[in-house]
Amino acid sequence: MELVKFGHACVRLEKDGRSLVIDPGVMTPEPDVLTGADAVLVTHEHVDHLDADRLRAAVDHNPELTVHTCPGVARHLADLGDRVQVVRDGDVFSAAGFEVAAAG
Repeated sequence: MELVKFGHACVRLEKDGRSLVIDPGVMTPEPDVLTGADAVLVTHEHVDHLDADRLRAAVDHNPELTVHTCPGVARHLADLGDRVQVVRDGDVFSAAGFEVAAAG
């Protein structure tokens, strides 16, 4: 597994040829952070963790990309339909081959 840190709050996890990007917010300066990503996890609504326009563009360019996030962020991305998966406290799910447990 490889972990790559981007900008303020963003990290990219890579394993077995798949990648999960966490919190690609507006303070993430790297324009290609979502290129080739299989899934995105946005932990909460603050702009340093969420860039809705960047996510929309990434989804437009990658028909397989999924976004996993809390109900608050999901409201900002309602136009993406079922590409957005709502995650709640206690949920355990798989994203890009990583098992994720949501807390808080």
